[in-house]
Amino acid sequence: MKLTDKQSLGEAVRFGVVGVAATALHYGLYYLLLSFVNPTVAFTIGYAISFICNYVLSSRYTFRVSMSVQRFTSFALSHLVNYFVGLALLHLFLWIGLPPEIAPLPAFVIAVPINFLLVRFALKRVPHEADSYIIFLLLTGFAMLLLNLMDVPTLSDDMVYRFMWNADPQDEVKAIGGLGDLFHSQWTHYFTINGRFPVHLLAQAFLAFVPPIVLQIINTILFLVLIHLCVLFIGHKNRLFVAAMVTFMLFVVINGFRTTMVWSLGAFNYLWVLVGVMCLMLWLRRIKSSSLSLNHWLLSPLALFAGWSHEALSLPLSVAIVCFLFVNRKVMLRRALTPYLLWFLVGTALCFLSPGVIGRSTEGVTLMTRMMSAAMNCLFNIRVLWLLLIVLLVFWRRDKQFLRQHLQENAYSYVALSISFAITLLCGTSLERVAFFTDFIAMLLLLRLLCTKLSTLWQRRLIVVACVLMLVCYVPAYLVRQENRDMWQDMEQQMKEPGRELIAVQLPLKGQNAVMDYFRQHYVNPSAEFGFYCVYMGFDATDVNMRCAAKLYGKPSLTFLPADVVSRIEADSTAYSSYEPDENNTLFVWRMKDSRPVKSVRFILNEEDLSALHFYQRLMVYDGDSYDLDDFNFETVEVCGNPYLVFTRPTTNIARRIKDIEIGYE
Repeated sequence: MKLTDKQSLGEAVRFGVVGVAATALHYGLYYLLLSFVNPTVAFTIGYAISFICNYVLSSRYTFRVSMSVQRFTSFALSHLVNYFVGLALLHLFLWIGLPPEIAPLPAFVIAVPINFLLVRFALKRVPHEADSYIIFLLLTGFAMLLLNLMDVPTLSDDMVYRFMWNADPQDEVKAIGGLGDLFHSQWTHYFTINGRFPVHLLAQAFLAFVPPIVLQIINTILFLVLIHLCVLFIGHKNRLFVAAMVTFMLFVVINGFRTTMVWSLGAFNYLWVLVGVMCLMLWLRRIKSSSLSLNHWLLSPLALFAGWSHEALSLPLSVAIVCFLFVNRKVMLRRALTPYLLWFLVGTALCFLSPGVIGRSTEGVTLMTRMMSAAMNCLFNIRVLWLLLIVLLVFWRRDKQFLRQHLQENAYSYVALSISFAITLLCGTSLERVAFFTDFIAMLLLLRLLCTKLSTLWQRRLIVVACVLMLVCYVPAYLVRQENRDMWQDMEQQMKEPGRELIAVQLPLKGQNAVMDYFRQHYVNPSAEFGFYCVYMGFDATDVNMRCAAKLYGKPSLTFLPADVVSRIEADSTAYSSYEPDENNTLFVWRMKDSRPVKSVRFILNEEDLSALHFYQRLMVYDGDSYDLDDFNFETVEVCGNPYLVFTRPTTNIARRIKDIEIGYE
């Protein structure tokens, strides 16, 4: 029934009365809680309590409708959106510099009109069968936002990407001051590091000029967009099932969630890239039967940026595209697809054939190293691909005709999957994210199989199982991200202290809780870490990452050490008279007799008794009676006026054999 202007005005007035009361309650609770918790928690608790009062008053008084489960659900979802908006505005005003006590007030003013439209729609709309899918996406968005809000910088790429990129890492670092600096930095980056020019241009722009809260919200939205794009790509009528499975795969099954979805720089390289490429793939599916026209010639250059994104994704797709063009070469000249595919191939060439990529690919990575990395990736990083192969094997034994049809319909996707798998094996590194695109492609193919063959009952069961497992994983994942945020805030407070250049890092103690250790490893990209496999070493003040951090906080230099090491040295001047490990057994510390520069650290090793080792340990045996650390893994640090040699503990297969350590001086 259409409302009259008088009815609408009455609703608006009553909404204002209820809104003022709910807002006052929210702000009062927020103000009281600020003395005990941080602004985010205070805002959330106040919002939750005022929400209950708001629902009762909005139903009974403002819009005068009966209360029901459906209306409560819609009302809750509308307020979930409003909560996102309010929380984002709160952090924006905090970032601008408003005091925590004042920051919510302008946020309330902006959020109120949005809230009125959302609440009115929620309480007066007719329930729809797609509500469960929308509810799932909104709840997923809420959970993802909380994880993203815990994201903090690392002492690695997050520091370097705020500054102009230098061809020589030893050159003086210079902060990005404008668009000219930004393009100059990425021009150097293209010729020295890799070819992802558009992606890293965006990354540097956001990290240098945009408040973190904005990027965290955008990443949350893009995560939901990616889920929806996967649902559209798979094309099954049960959208809730596909969405639940995609989210479950990304959050629980695929290795590398922390470095591809919730780490800001990783999100540019993986989340943003996937959204762009998936949008292109869906558009190409839509126009696959269309004839070539001027509009397509004008629009197709956008495909260049999808190809010029990430070589580990665009190269496998490009090989599949070349196969497709060759097979259909007789009809492709008249197809609308052709210019898009050609532009995508050009973008891939710009990305993959950049001087930076070629230079890094020809670096001295031995065949043995590549083989070891390939084995590690197959054992630990690739997961969904093995599930897909098992399912294909089952269908090969039970329904060969269906399997044959599936392979024919998805032939080019399997070509891309094969090339992606080959890249993962040959890349020469065992970082968890190197297998992400392989497992993502495998995930789309696996879900197509499951959607076709699983009954509705089994789909419902899997939805429940997936949601339960995600909730079980979510709680510790959130806790470890909060732990990492607290660690960063403590480090940042020390970095802001005048005259302080040695930062004591409060690292969580490993080995006390296996569950928390697992989630620290899989759901947090730590702000600071130490160890043999780390890509940055906080104890080396000359490292480019540490020099960028020092420049960012206005210090001549910065050095980071575990807090237990710093406190022990400060309490006992005779500590570490011989080499001893830190609490987490990742570093060795050794007090030097003088300040002579150390040029080498060599471990003298005992002989290995192979008969005493397990089978899997024999695969990793080091063949040698000594081992030299590379210079990245050791540094002399001055603490309390005394020089200390800090060096990483080597891998277990070497550490268990240490007999002595030889130090070489310049």
